[in-house]
This record gives sequence, structure tokens and C-alpha cells, in this order.
Amino acid sequence: MRSLSRTFLLLPALILALVLIPSVVLTAAGSASGASSVDTLAAIGAFDSQSLTAFDSPPGTVPPRPPGTVPPPPPRPVPPRPQPVAPAPAPAPAASAVSDKAMIYPHEIEKVIGDRLSPTIYAFTDNGLLYRSNDNGRIWFLIRSQVEVDDFLMSSADPDVLYSGVGTNCSDPASSNEPFYQSIDGGYTWEEMPTAINLRPLLIDPADPHRLFATDCSMLYLSSDGGMSWVQKPDNSAAQLWSNYQVVDMAAAALVGDPTPEQPHWDQLYAIGVDANGMGVIAFSGDEGETWANITDPTQAPEALRVVVAQLKQAGAVWMVSDAGVWATADFGISWKLTSRGLGDLASAGASRLHDLTYAYNGKLYLATDRGLYEKTIDGAIWEKTSDTSFGGEKAVSLLLTNSNPEVLWVNTEEEGVFVYRIEED
Repeated sequence: MRSLSRTFLLLPALILALVLIPSVVLTAAGSASGASSVDTLAAIGAFDSQSLTAFDSPPGTVPPRPPGTVPPPPPRPVPPRPQPVAPAPAPAPAASAVSDKAMIYPHEIEKVIGDRLSPTIYAFTDNGLLYRSNDNGRIWFLIRSQVEVDDFLMSSADPDVLYSGVGTNCSDPASSNEPFYQSIDGGYTWEEMPTAINLRPLLIDPADPHRLFATDCSMLYLSSDGGMSWVQKPDNSAAQLWSNYQVVDMAAAALVGDPTPEQPHWDQLYAIGVDANGMGVIAFSGDEGETWANITDPTQAPEALRVVVAQLKQAGAVWMVSDAGVWATADFGISWKLTSRGLGDLASAGASRLHDLTYAYNGKLYLATDRGLYEKTIDGAIWEKTSDTSFGGEKAVSLLLTNSNPEVLWVNTEEEGVFVYRIEED
């Protein structure tokens, strides 16, 4: 009986000792070693300290988004504009290399936009998304799922800077006003420029993304602050060309005498225009558009000009696309030659079936037409339909070729999306 009584008296003391003694031991051990509570728990096997480490990133290449560029202070005081923050890019598979049809799998590309001087390309897909590639279409990442604009010019100096404006319909006096937009974050957000209503961007300075020419139905304009303000640029020469002609396209050429011409310069500008009767003119400016010299063939003025292209590696070489064919000069307009053989009824007055032109460093010209893609050597006299491609009679409306990937020609068609034409070196 006494033994049982002692047991009941000692039981609370034993329970208290079992609780207090381990706590004192653990606290003393942690204090003596300077270890944290996590280290202490791990030391006795109650906690795995490695579970606190970050998970390894999954394998694969996700291109970083190029940082946005805040425009430099303009020459005139203007209200400040905050730089919007774009979301992190989402990677997309590279375009298909098996078919001539351009893809961002599983979607077809409907349109590509870029600049010859930059490897950056923008692409609209058939499900309404806007993508961007910084390496000529090898890897794409998503910009927006809902796009405010469907066409724009890209700055080669800063591909984050984009300008968009369709201009007003000059043949309809009752046409509505058309907005002009600028993006400084690669198309993620767009800002309407209230001082540029009805303007259509023509040419961005390759040395300054915030300097550009634009036009409306009666005047040429220059902006030095990204479209926030504009200066009229009438032709101050005796000819006063832009009083009679509406400017429709411009191109910059490499400086004359440059031993390694690669970069166009605004001291070498070409512009084409049309008058009220559709007759065309091409002019040259060596003073950034202050005055223009008429270099049109005096014996045969072109009609319905729409595109002008200047060769960067050959000073004085210029091409123009008109309804009747392609005009070419190799001597700054002293002499011109029109080529239309092989185009058939694609080249005829009033037809409007020839749309865009580019040149490759394999010595050939490529022409976008209502019946697909045509080519000829620069000095050749006959255009031929391109072969060895899966696209044929689709209406080709514009072309994109970059100096950094000169073997690939992107062909925008009107209804069938984008095709890739592989250029072979001769």
C-alpha cells in the first residue's frame, strides 16, 4: 500500500521532468552553438533544411524582354509621359522550318513587321495575338492578346518604339479623322498623339527613334520628339514640289563616299509623290528635307508610284514600284529604266497589282504582286515567278528581309497569311 502511495506521489514529478529537461537541453545546445531554431531542428532530424531552398528553374531558353527606353528630353518643353511597365514575356515555339507557311505553333502568322536594319520582328497570329522575336523569328514571345493597332512602323534604332497611323482618305473630303499612335514599350501599350491626327508615318531616323517624317494629304511633316510636336516641311526649293504632289513614300540611303556603306543617313533622302492626276515624281534631298531636287525622268514621268527603295551598299541605286512596272536608276536619277517583261497584265496603267519591292545581296530583286512573288537579277530585263515554294497565286502585299538574316524573305499575303521564301546565294 505504501509502495502504491509513493508511486502516485512521484508520478507528477516524473511527468514534469519529461517535459522540462529536453527543452532545457535543446535551448542550451542552440545557444552554445549559435545555431538557429531551424538548424537545431534539422540537427535532431525533425526538419529538412534543404526544403527551404528555391526550386530550380525548368530547362529551356526564355528570351529576356529588352528594357524600355524613356525618350530623351525634347528640344521644346512638353508634358512628361510615364513609361508603362510591360509584363514578363511568355515564350513561344520557334516558327516552323519544315513548311513555307510561317507558324508560331500551333497558330499561323498573319502578318510580320520589321525593318531591314534590325533582327527584331513583330508578328500577328491568326488568333489575334501579337508576338515579338529578337532573333529573326527563331524564338518568339507574346506581347499582347488584344492588340489596339494592326499596322505600324518600327524603329531600327530602338525596336521598342513604334508608330501607327493610316492617314485620312485623301480622295474623300468627307472622310473621318484618323488617329496617330505611338508605343514606347514594344506594342504593349499605345498612346494617341493629339497633334498628329490624320498623319501617316513614312520614315524613322535610323540614328534616333524619336525623329520621323509623316504626311497627310497636302504636307510633309517632321517630328523630333516622338510625334508630340511637328514642323511643316514644304519644299523650299524653286520647284516647290510638295505644293503639287502628295508624298506617298520615303527612303534613306547611305552617305555618298562612305567606304563601308551599311547605315542610311538623313543627309541622303529620297521621296516619291503623286499629283491629282496620278502622275508621279521622285525627289532627292541632301539637307534633311529642307529642299528637294526633282530627279524624275524628264522624258517619261512614272504613274501611280507607291514604293521607293534605296540600295545601302551602292550609292545612287534606287528603285520605284509603279503600276506599269519597276523603275530603276544606278546613277542618282540621271538615267532611268522601266522593267515589266514577264509580268504580263500585272503591269499596266491603273492596274494596282504591284505592291512592294526589296533587294537581296545575291544580286536579285523580289517583287510582291497580285499573283505571288516574282524575281529578277538587278541588271536583268525579265521578271520570273519564283519556284521551289509552297505558295503560288496568293496576293503578296509586302515583303521583309533583314541584313542579319539575308537568306530568309518574309512574304505577307492578303488572305493566306505569311510565307517564308528561302533565298539561295548565287
